[in-house]
Amino acid sequence: MIYPRAQLGGPPHPDMPGEVRDLYEEAASVAPVSRRAGAALARATVERLIKLLDPDAPRKADKLDHRIERIRGRVSPPVAEMLDVVRVTGNKALHVEDDPAELVVLALDDKEGPQLLELLLDTANDLVDELITKPKTTSTYWAKLPPGIQAQLQATRDAAKDGRSTSS
Repeated sequence: MIYPRAQLGGPPHPDMPGEVRDLYEEAASVAPVSRRAGAALARATVERLIKLLDPDAPRKADKLDHRIERIRGRVSPPVAEMLDVVRVTGNKALHVEDDPAELVVLALDDKEGPQLLELLLDTANDLVDELITKPKTTSTYWAKLPPGIQAQLQATRDAAKDGRSTSS
């Protein structure tokens, strides 16, 4: 069947930047034909997204593992762990070895491979949700709070950070 073209994973997150969305869609469409290429492109998608989310990374953070470490504290632990899974699976899938890593064997497996590839792609969507959508939504609602309440809440946070107590 040529049309509609089969693909793995859900649609890209609505807030995904365009240049990342194109790579995501390429990974999703190539994955049913070549899971090895799909894994490598899912990794490239995450890398491009992280570069956009952390544009001020120092030169030494050019490697994806360094970039992941820089944003690890800004994402939930499950997403942080999946970033490592995406990086390792994409790298190992791209660099063919006589004795491939277990994740690559799973990615290439006819039964478990598509499910793993969908998880790799979902990680890009999860990253967009945690680092773009949620902060944008939160800031929209925060701006709707009356300035006096914003100031009171900020004072409470500052006091907690300094170890002081405040009454609310």
